[in-house]
Amino acid sequence: MKKICAIFLILFINFSFSQSKTISGIIKDISSLVPIQSVSIGVSNSNLGTISNEDGKFRITLPENSSKIEFTHLLYNSETHTINKNDSEIEILLTPKSFILDEVVINHRPGKELLINAIDASKEKLERSILLNTYYREFVNVDTKYTSFSEGLVDYYVKRKSGASEVEVRQSRVFDLKDEKASEREKAIQSVNLNDIRDAVTTAYNFKAVSKIIKDDNYFFEVETKTEENGNSIEVITIQPKAGVEEEQIYEGSVTYDAKTKLILEIDLRFSPEHKKFNILHNLIIAKAKFNDFARKTKFKIDGDKYVMIYNQIKINFYMKFGKMINNTFESVYDMTTLDYAEGEFKLAKDKKYKERSLFENGNKYTEEFWKKYNIVLLSDSEEKIINSLK
Repeated sequence: MKKICAIFLILFINFSFSQSKTISGIIKDISSLVPIQSVSIGVSNSNLGTISNEDGKFRITLPENSSKIEFTHLLYNSETHTINKNDSEIEILLTPKSFILDEVVINHRPGKELLINAIDASKEKLERSILLNTYYREFVNVDTKYTSFSEGLVDYYVKRKSGASEVEVRQSRVFDLKDEKASEREKAIQSVNLNDIRDAVTTAYNFKAVSKIIKDDNYFFEVETKTEENGNSIEVITIQPKAGVEEEQIYEGSVTYDAKTKLILEIDLRFSPEHKKFNILHNLIIAKAKFNDFARKTKFKIDGDKYVMIYNQIKINFYMKFGKMINNTFESVYDMTTLDYAEGEFKLAKDKKYKERSLFENGNKYTEEFWKKYNIVLLSDSEEKIINSLK
């Protein structure tokens, strides 16, 4: 009898550990112990992944028979952590990459030419047909006061390399201050949103902003090649406005790509702080508008022979005046993270195709507390406070 019980106990332990396991944790710099944001976190031998939030925190679920998590960042050495059966929370310490001679090499090829080559290579490599399982969320504030938040599990059926896709919202939850008793003016104000959830992948795949900068004589480009001790290299093209430029909507930032494949790994663009003062109010057909600020960060991952978008964030701050209904400053921030993906030809049923611009319109439609279960990007401490203010 004891022998049978012992065998049963062993089988129970093995069975329990073979089931999916959720791991939470924090990622820090090994020397400074400062949390590291935007670390790519993936389950070994799978397409599952997420990224760390601005506090360096993350959560990821390993499927059965998986026990290894990979941590990668452009500026840190990759780390693979093996999960023990008793692990539920872990701390990961990453070591900054050591580049040869601790310096960079100035590339003498024109930055414009290198950027064009990187864009062409990236466009060519992006999968023509792919299903992206993503976590999508959006914050909106009006006149510096947060009014809305939405998040959901959203699938993108990408049909072309442009990112053109059909969208299915599988689950969503919404916090919105707008109610039935709100005035028409309040409803109009809170309905303003420049982002379109249906175009989120297209926006991530979109290299038009960089291409436009390449053609603009208002910029100069500095090219740096950073080579690790193992011989791997990345090239960073820093984009800066030329001295004396007094134009509106002038950008600064960088584009980083793999030196060998020329595939873009990260795009980081924002309005130049020194040039925001030149942004002007535009008279549109039925309204007036001014872009105060804009920022975009997109990350791609080379996964073996595959090339996948893993993160895209857009921040927009703009002023709008529309008759007596709207005279306000709006800020919209959305994040989209790829949680899993599959290649192949996929078809979305017509009755499941999402047709609204905003995830808010889908309302609270969830069958489980997905924000506690899946590999979503965790809300930061400051974002949690915002959500609590909307409840």
